[in-house]
Amino acid sequence: VVHAMGGVAALAGAIVIGPRKGKYGPNGEVNTLPGHHIPMAMLGTFILLFGWFGFNAASTFAATDPRFSVVAVNTALAAAFGAVTSILYIMMKTGKPDPGMMANGMLAGLVAITAPCAFVQPWAAALIGAISGVTVVVAMGFVEKKLKIDDPVGAFSVHGVHGIFVVLAVGIFADGRYGAGWNGTGNALAEPLGPAPKGLIYGETGQFFAQLIGALVICTLMFGLAFAFFKIQNALTKGGIRSDEADEIAGLDLPEMGVLAYPEFAPFDSVTPANGHAPRPAAAPTAVPVGVGGPTGAPETPPPA
Repeated sequence: VVHAMGGVAALAGAIVIGPRKGKYGPNGEVNTLPGHHIPMAMLGTFILLFGWFGFNAASTFAATDPRFSVVAVNTALAAAFGAVTSILYIMMKTGKPDPGMMANGMLAGLVAITAPCAFVQPWAAALIGAISGVTVVVAMGFVEKKLKIDDPVGAFSVHGVHGIFVVLAVGIFADGRYGAGWNGTGNALAEPLGPAPKGLIYGETGQFFAQLIGALVICTLMFGLAFAFFKIQNALTKGGIRSDEADEIAGLDLPEMGVLAYPEFAPFDSVTPANGHAPRPAAAPTAVPVGVGGPTGAPETPPPA
């Protein structure tokens, strides 16, 4: 639910702010605006992976010790399968591996296992991760190319889409071995396969439809509130909530943080701002090649959300 709400809110914000300069050509063609530091993005992804074990497992302290271990195993499996399937799928589409997309596939797998981690078997966790590794690539391409929404970090594709999937996954794959009494039936001492949440593949439909209705209500409400909030904020903020054009082209390090990350590469006549904004570029920015012989037909790989 948390991931779904954040992803849907990010989508609303991206719609209100609009695409970055140069993202779409005059005929609607999609241009790639590459991130600048894939190794750092990968490091951040693995830090998230490490922290996710505490995130998922620590949230299930009420579980029995055997289930606690299942949570950790399921988390690892979903992350691994998400990473592997995403990089295999992007290789099928473009002929080249994409580390950034692999990172997003890993994050999608982690998001998608967060809710069902204590409710599903390891094989289901692997399947959930594998599905997520493919759907994150498809979702990014759809949002970017079909909807023409510029989501720079892929927040909706990673967190929104898979935040919805994670809610539904409980209603599909829950095996009835955990959560006895959570739906107002049974008791906490119920035996395995007792009156606990069960999914579609175990012959129960009630839990799935409860999850589906919950996901629809939460996402619809969140999108409406977020869209209204960003619209109002944009109207009340002088100049709108979007950054100045010069700042957007030059980068937000200087106007937001007061320093440049790489001053030796700054394409400016001067790097000393007089008004708190980035100086005007010395020349119009030129296209930056995406690697050596990199893919051109793949969706832009944003830094992991």
